[in-house]
Amino acid sequence: MSDLLQLVFSGLAQGAVYGLIALGFVAIFAVREIVNLAQGEYAALAGLSAISAVTAGVPLLPAVVLVVPMVVMVAVLIERLCIAPIRKMTPLLSIILTLGISTALKAIMLLIWGPQARGLPAFPGRDIVLAGVSIRSQELWILGISAVVGAAVVWAYEHTLLGKAMRACAEQPVAARLVGISPRMATMIAFGVAGFVGAVAGLVGSPIYFSSWDYGLGLGLKGFVAATLGGLVSLRVALFGGLLLGVLENLVAGYIDTGYRDAVAFLVLLLVLLVRPQGLVLKASAARV
Repeated sequence: MSDLLQLVFSGLAQGAVYGLIALGFVAIFAVREIVNLAQGEYAALAGLSAISAVTAGVPLLPAVVLVVPMVVMVAVLIERLCIAPIRKMTPLLSIILTLGISTALKAIMLLIWGPQARGLPAFPGRDIVLAGVSIRSQELWILGISAVVGAAVVWAYEHTLLGKAMRACAEQPVAARLVGISPRMATMIAFGVAGFVGAVAGLVGSPIYFSSWDYGLGLGLKGFVAATLGGLVSLRVALFGGLLLGVLENLVAGYIDTGYRDAVAFLVLLLVLLVRPQGLVLKASAARV
């Protein structure tokens, strides 16, 4: 029983990172129906940048505080330079375009930091043992920070005037323009939010899962799978999907074979596309006009 609990808890920590990445996918898609395959690169960029800052002598907390807005600025610049100039953006075109952006970011990170994976120092705290389950302090940091950030993003999108305005741009873009809401500005803000949650995911996960130039590829794909569980429109289900995916991966690795771990995400994606392509929402989203 303790082995099962150990696998589940470790899976929840990994899944919380997936959930943050999934939030980035939904934050953008819910505003302009853009699939941003560069989402995972924000996490890799944040982790590697913070590691360089710490190596240069910057304390851990100031390094984290400096890196997050830097990654947000990178995400906004990508939107301004690569997304905004294209007026008729379709989901397929966004996949092709952001895949190219992702490849370019990986190449830049490889040139700057090289191929070696590395990790941030662990956040302060002590490991504990509870009911036979060994809990690392960094896992508690991951779960706690992910819960706070996730709840803040969901609340902002669902309850603030800005969040409602951003969702209105996706559901009724013509009406949004008529009442003075700019879809272009909403898209830029959505990319900023995606950069923020991606940076947080990369920073909290780096001490355990390490950061490297190609770290964002697998992380982004798994975050995308988690986001599809909510039909790419539900922030709450995206978070839950990340946690579920992390637990399933750990259980498969623990009870079957670690070689099948990465296959879990793609099996889940296949099942969702075949059985319920609109995601695990209560009803299919209404057609957008």
